[in-house]
Amino acid sequence: MRKNVRNGLSVILILSLFLLSACGSAASTNTGGTAEAGASTPETQETAKEKIVTVGIVNSPLTLNQINDQGDSASKNALALINDALLDINSSFEFLPKLADSVDTEDKQLYTIKLNKDAKWNDGQPFTTADVLFTLNTALNPKVETSLRLSFIEGLNDAGKLEDGQNEITGLSIIDDHTFTIKTKTPIDPNIFKETFATKLYFLPQHILKDVPLDQLAVNPYFQKPEVTVGPFQFKSFAKDQYVEVVKNENYYRPIAKLDKIFIKVLPATNLVAQLQTGDIQMNSLPVGLIPITDYEKVKALPNVNLDSSGPSEPAELFLNNKVFDSPKVRQAVAYALNRQLIVEQLLKGQAEVIDGSVPSDNPYYDQDAAIYSYDPEKAKALLAEAGWDSNKVVRFLIPVGNKIREQAADILTQNLKDVGIKVEVQKYDFGTLIQKVIKSEYELTIFNRDYYIEPSLYFSLFASDNANNFLGYNNSKVDALIKEGVAEADETKRHDIYKQLQQILHEELPTISVYSEKRLQAVAKNVLVGKPSNIGMFNNVNEWDIQ
Repeated sequence: MRKNVRNGLSVILILSLFLLSACGSAASTNTGGTAEAGASTPETQETAKEKIVTVGIVNSPLTLNQINDQGDSASKNALALINDALLDINSSFEFLPKLADSVDTEDKQLYTIKLNKDAKWNDGQPFTTADVLFTLNTALNPKVETSLRLSFIEGLNDAGKLEDGQNEITGLSIIDDHTFTIKTKTPIDPNIFKETFATKLYFLPQHILKDVPLDQLAVNPYFQKPEVTVGPFQFKSFAKDQYVEVVKNENYYRPIAKLDKIFIKVLPATNLVAQLQTGDIQMNSLPVGLIPITDYEKVKALPNVNLDSSGPSEPAELFLNNKVFDSPKVRQAVAYALNRQLIVEQLLKGQAEVIDGSVPSDNPYYDQDAAIYSYDPEKAKALLAEAGWDSNKVVRFLIPVGNKIREQAADILTQNLKDVGIKVEVQKYDFGTLIQKVIKSEYELTIFNRDYYIEPSLYFSLFASDNANNFLGYNNSKVDALIKEGVAEADETKRHDIYKQLQQILHEELPTISVYSEKRLQAVAKNVLVGKPSNIGMFNNVNEWDIQ
């Protein structure tokens, strides 16, 4: 299988990353600029002995809220530095112990989780099942906004929430201070449980937040400055659109971090290569700090940088407002209108592939039998005419700024659509603003990348008609049924068949259209001894990162 716990959402998905400021080496401190002109990093007077790594990204995190990351990839990266989940997942698709020593099941329905008895918050308080209980009862209360999607747990409704007036999750049982169980509504594949629950859930400190009223939780100062967390690093400062700064957690329950600080620095995409060259950043980040493939030779030639590339990534997808593009024929016409191969060959220099569907081609559940929609503008025109498309209608194409290749690809797509008679108005926004407009259905077309998932159900939940995050307006009862069957089916062979059927329907109806799946450049300074960009699990062993 493959990656990213990554650039992303399952359903709304919507994604972007962060930050500023930093140092070029263990022995020196550099002051960098902000993503905008001229602003400076926080003043630092570092000693020569401090070890600091700066990671470059092009989108700022939206939030540091552990239970509501808003589907934002930049926020997820920042949160992963200061919070541990129960399990980690690596690039070999193995689940690794973190806060949990083990996650076991005998019947694929009752899961027993044993916590690491040494785990503690960075203020020294022990981490126990009381924090687990508090976090779940809080995050899943209907009064609280959360990005968690845990509807498979017994006692939660289809939205993954407690019903009004219900205060306890019947599927959650606390055995002792370090053991709890979760019962699912039906047997599910252990990988679903591990990826959607054990690697996604970050915890709140009960001893800090237990007296905060639920309706005031989101505005509590803690979520602007989460100073008590349970991770290898702890919060130091956060300036939106500029940087996130974290420092080592001296109370970490695992080996203490070798680095003293990490800066996540927000900068224009055009500055990534230059700041790698100067040593202002030590690495880029995936998927929110992408280096254009066109810069491959330039980065490869840098004497202070090692360069590698990932395998196929989650595709950039064209998301259609299905209430406007309300006919499958019209959506098929859009697919035939797009010269996706030109984007791969010219913009990405062949370092990408055209696929149909949301699932990356290296995922075991990818439907290899799906026929790729070809570039056929005449067929697109015929389908539009057959469907009665109003050629005077103007569609808003919302494009997130920050990813140079994706912006250039969107320019090609815009021209492709105009060539077949679809009038397009381009509107460009930062990712946070774009997402808010998409959520409110103030768009007809938009393009971005979701996260990379191992568990296939996470790609399809977006299309469920009862999903509150279904910003597509797509509704198909057969798709709804297959989505539910896929989540509930524990037999791997049967699951493959379910997801093949599901992909065949979506391939025909096209609520979204994949544009390209690119290989991603992973650049890291040669003085970094441990640590590198990765599509999945980048910060799994961040306490072991080191720099000369």
